[in-house]
Amino acid sequence: MNKPQPPKPKTKLDTWMDLIRQQKMPVFDATVQKIFRLSRDDKAPLSDLAGIILHDPAFTARVLKLANSIHYNPSSTAISTITRAVIVLGINAVCNISLTLSLVEATIEGAAKQRFARELGRAMHAAVQARRLAMVRGDKSPEEVFIATLLTRIGELAFWCFGGELGEQLERLSNTPGLSPEQAQERLLGFRLSQLSRQLIHEWHLTELLQDTVDHPTKRNDRVLTLALGHQIARCAEEKGWQSADMEKLVNKSAILAALSKNDARSMLHEEAKQACIMAADYGAEFAAPYIPQPASSRDRNQGSAGVDTSVLASKPAPPPAGGLPSDHLTQMKILRELATLLAEERCDLNVIMELVLEGIYRGIGMDRVLFALTTPDKRIVKAKYALGVDNERLMQEFQFVRAPGQTNILFETLDRKLPRLVNARDQESGAAVPESLEHLANSATFMLAPIIVSNQCIGVLYADRSPSKRTLDPTSFQDFKHFAHQANMGLTQIRSRQRG
Repeated sequence: MNKPQPPKPKTKLDTWMDLIRQQKMPVFDATVQKIFRLSRDDKAPLSDLAGIILHDPAFTARVLKLANSIHYNPSSTAISTITRAVIVLGINAVCNISLTLSLVEATIEGAAKQRFARELGRAMHAAVQARRLAMVRGDKSPEEVFIATLLTRIGELAFWCFGGELGEQLERLSNTPGLSPEQAQERLLGFRLSQLSRQLIHEWHLTELLQDTVDHPTKRNDRVLTLALGHQIARCAEEKGWQSADMEKLVNKSAILAALSKNDARSMLHEEAKQACIMAADYGAEFAAPYIPQPASSRDRNQGSAGVDTSVLASKPAPPPAGGLPSDHLTQMKILRELATLLAEERCDLNVIMELVLEGIYRGIGMDRVLFALTTPDKRIVKAKYALGVDNERLMQEFQFVRAPGQTNILFETLDRKLPRLVNARDQESGAAVPESLEHLANSATFMLAPIIVSNQCIGVLYADRSPSKRTLDPTSFQDFKHFAHQANMGLTQIRSRQRG
């Protein structure tokens, strides 16, 4: 009988993988993994991405700030909602904004912070150069090239996040004459940081292009070449300078790959270096901006050391107050204007309208949870379609109700009478027909219901509450809720009339 083989002893690389799994580098967060999966799914609904981002109000504010920046929104079309950002910019661009922000969230103290800043600055510079090259040569998804380039050296970024004293030792050893950085890594750590990157890329399934690149570094297709060229440009600018002979060779390679003249290619690379610096500031990574070398022609005495006006460096919005989102009438007005704009464009449908309305109720009125449920044509079953807010996945799974023969309840009364309802504790205590499962979902707290009506036919219901934060639902909140429901009804009826016409 064969004896079971003893487990293989852990290598130093395995030990580091364990360390990173236990730490909280934001790019390895479960939420970020969901965004990666969405970026690979061409059929993913807008609500999935919106729900992930909207779960964190401060993160939402930063995504919207970037969505309105000149880099992503050169037409200056006002974007007030994540739903609208996905429509205007595309799901890939919004995923990239979210993923890059997550990477910038890493906080490092001590001597390693400088090295992390250098790595991040180089990664952002490389990613911007690669994306522009991809765009010029007509790549199918320049945003995918951007993310793959940004995360190629994720092992290096992770190491400088968590390296501590070991990172300081590696920094000193790497400066030893005659010793390459890779040799220093092997001598001190027992592995190369590129190996750590490869392991992380595969374990976290970061992107197909990225996995293909690290598995086949000598592969010669345009996408892999573009990614590699972005890194070569960023490293050469840092180590040799923009006027070096090596940079001239890279300018020539860029010209060939992008089918440009050499002068046009040079101008393009110089402009992207400037854009990378601005982008770092926009993302709140101003600490990395000084490590993005600027061509002499783009420097200005009145600018900061990295060639970007220090007065425009982005600051992170203050976190939202504890206990849930506050009501925000300005946000309500902005979202209602976006709803009107979408209807005027004649290219929206029920899904887009309802996702925008849900975001308006969630962020504008300040709900903890908001849900849209569809009813079957015979009005016997109501089932959740979209939800935002706290524990929204559970809400989606459990918000399903069947009308019992000869009976009704508050939910189906709302559909039958086509009237909104504020269901408070008094309703429940007086024996009003609130389904037990709905009372359980609402945690016996006050909630709001409103029918969704298209051409006088009730097709579903809106639900909203503040149960998790235990805040009250006042009459003003109910009036605002009814207003959003009314706008949804008018918009959907307008779409139906347009389709029939």
